[in-house]
Amino acid sequence: MEKRKSVKQKQFVDQHTKKMRLRFLLTPMGWMFLVMLLLPWSMAAAQESHGHGHGHAAQSKDATAMDSIVVTAERIDAFIEKNPQQVVILGLEEIEKRNLLSVEEALNTMAGVDVKKSSGIGSRISIRGSGKAGGVLVLLNGRPLNSSQYGGADISSIPIDIVKSITVFKPPVPVWLGAGASEGAIVITTRDSVDARDDESKHVTRIRGAGGSYGQVEGTVSHRYSMKKGGAMVTASGKHRDGKRTNSDRDSGDLSLHWDRELGAGKRVELNGRYYLSEYGSAGPEDNPTPDARQSYQKGSLDSRLSGIIGSTGDYALNLYGDLIDLKDESQSELVSTLDNQKYGLKAENNWTDAEEKWGLQLSGILERDDVDHTLSGTHHRTTAGLGAQADRNWQAFSVTLGARGDYTSDFDVNPGFSGGLRYSLAKHWAIKANAGYTVNIPNFGQLYQPSHGSIDQSRGNPDLDKEKIWSYDLSTEFRKGKSHSFLVTLFRSDVSDPITYERGDDLIYRPVNANRSWRQGVEAAWKYALDLGLTMDASAVVQDSEIEETGNELTYTPRVKLKLALLYTLKSVGTRLETTVRYRSKQYSESQNREDQSLDDYTTVDFKAIQPFKIKKLAVEWFVNLDNLFDKRYEVHHGYPDDGFRFLTGLNLTF
Repeated sequence: MEKRKSVKQKQFVDQHTKKMRLRFLLTPMGWMFLVMLLLPWSMAAAQESHGHGHGHAAQSKDATAMDSIVVTAERIDAFIEKNPQQVVILGLEEIEKRNLLSVEEALNTMAGVDVKKSSGIGSRISIRGSGKAGGVLVLLNGRPLNSSQYGGADISSIPIDIVKSITVFKPPVPVWLGAGASEGAIVITTRDSVDARDDESKHVTRIRGAGGSYGQVEGTVSHRYSMKKGGAMVTASGKHRDGKRTNSDRDSGDLSLHWDRELGAGKRVELNGRYYLSEYGSAGPEDNPTPDARQSYQKGSLDSRLSGIIGSTGDYALNLYGDLIDLKDESQSELVSTLDNQKYGLKAENNWTDAEEKWGLQLSGILERDDVDHTLSGTHHRTTAGLGAQADRNWQAFSVTLGARGDYTSDFDVNPGFSGGLRYSLAKHWAIKANAGYTVNIPNFGQLYQPSHGSIDQSRGNPDLDKEKIWSYDLSTEFRKGKSHSFLVTLFRSDVSDPITYERGDDLIYRPVNANRSWRQGVEAAWKYALDLGLTMDASAVVQDSEIEETGNELTYTPRVKLKLALLYTLKSVGTRLETTVRYRSKQYSESQNREDQSLDDYTTVDFKAIQPFKIKKLAVEWFVNLDNLFDKRYEVHHGYPDDGFRFLTGLNLTF
C-alpha cells in the first residue's frame, strides 16, 4: 500500500509541473454583449464629466458618490429586514470571533444551511432541508462558481481567510442573481484593502497552525498591505489528513492573490488569482464494483472586476473571469481517465435606487463558455447567455419585488425565470413575507454523459435527460431586532416537473432519469437570542415531507426532520469563547427506490469548540480546540461512506 501510494504521489507531482494557462477567447457575440453592457455606463460617465468639469465641483460630486457606496455597505441589517426574500448573512466579525476554519464550516453555522463534504470534488449543500445535489447557485464576488460538469461548486478551494461575508438566499431566489438557483443561492464576497484601513498598521500578517486526529496537519499564512488608494493580499495554506478508512487520505494546498485600486470618480478595479490542488484516495461504498481509487485535482482561477457609480444612487460592476480545471482519476482496475475543463465568462450588474429609496432596479447579464474534454465521455461544449432584471418598490409598510430573466444555452435553448416577493410590516420589528418563483435546471455534463469512474463508478449518464422546471413558494412571519434577537417561521413548497432522479440497477450502478413530478413541502423555524450575560442561543429546525409522484417514494437525502442548536458563551473576564452545537437528522434514503438496505439511520451529533485569546507583547494569539462528533456517533454522509467518528483539532492563530 505504501509503495503504491509513493508511486501515485510521484505521478501527481509530475502532473502538476504542467504550465497553467487561461484562455479568454470571446466570440463576436461576446464583444457585442460587452459593448451593450458598457454603453450606458460610458454615457453616464460622459454626462458627469461634461456636467461637472474638473474643478472643485467634480471633487464634491465624487465625495458624495463615495459616501453613498459606504452607506450602502453599512445597510446589511436594513436589507435583511426590508427585503421580501429570506436572507441570512454571516459577516467578517462573526467569522473571526467563532474561528471558522473553512467556508464549509461557516455555512454550517447558518440557519437552515447544512454542508457535507463529498469523497471527491465539491460539497453537498442543503438549504432549507433540500437533499438535491445541485440547484444551489454559488457566486464569488458576483461571478458564478458552479461547474457544468458536476453542477455544484468546489467551495473547499476558497480559503476562509479571504472571505469578508457570506450571504444565503433561500428559495425562491431573486432571478437577477443568475440561473441555476432552484434550491437557493450563496453569495461570497472577499476581503480587500478597505477592510485593512481600519487596522493600526498598513501591514497585517496572520498565521495559523493546527494538528489533530487521523494525522491531520494544516497551516495557513496571509498578509494584507493597504495603501492610500488600494492594497494587496496574499494567502497560502496546506493540509494533510490520513482519514479513518484505508485509502481515505487527502493532501491539499492553495494560493490566493488579491490586488485592488481606486481609480477616482468612484471607480475601482480588482484582480484575483487562485490556485488549488489536492490529491486524495476515495474509499467508496463497500458494495460498489470498484470501491477504491485515487484522484488528483487542480484548479486555477483568474478574476477581474471593475466597479463604479452612476450619479449618486446607482452603481455597476463588470466581471471578467476564467477557470482551468484538471482532474485525473485512477480506478482500482488501473484504468486512468482525465478531465480538462476550461471556463471563461463575462458578467455585468447594474443597481439603481432613487434618492428617497422608494424605487430600485437591478440588472444583470452573463455570457459564459464551458469546454470539457473527458477521456470516457468525449468533448462537450456549452455556451450560456442570459439577462435578468428586478424592480423594487417600497412604501411605508409594504415592499414589493418583481423579477424576470431569460437564459439561452447552446444545448437546451431558451429558459425563462420569474421571481416575485411581498413584505408587509405588521408592527415594530414584525413582518410577513411571501415569495414565489419559477426557474429551470439544466442537466450537467455528468448527468448527460458520465462523471468519472474508479470508486465513484456508481452512475452512468443519460443524454436523453430533459431539464427540470421548478415552481417555489414560501410564506413567513418574522421578528427581527438588530443582530441579537430574531425569530422566523416559514411555510415552503416546491413543485418540480421532470425531476432528475437516480435509479440503481442490479449491477449496482445508478442511472439518471426524468420522473414525472415531485414535490417537497414543510415548515422552517429559526430563533436567535443573545443575553447580556454573554450567552447566545441559535436554533433552527426543518420539518418536511416529499414525494416522487410516480412511485410515492421520498426524495433522496431529504430527512423529515433536521434540527440544529448552537450555544455560544463568552467569559468576559478572561475572553474565553465556548461553543456547543447539537445536530439531529431523521432517517433518509440514498436512492429513489427507498430501499431499506440503502437507507441512512437517524443520528445526533454534538460538537464543541473553545477559543482562548491572549497576548505575547504586541503579538495577538488565539489558542483553539475543536471537538467534532464528541460522543463518537457513527453515521454516514452518503450510504457506504461512514463518517470518521470523533475528531479533534487544536492550534494557534497569530496576528501581527
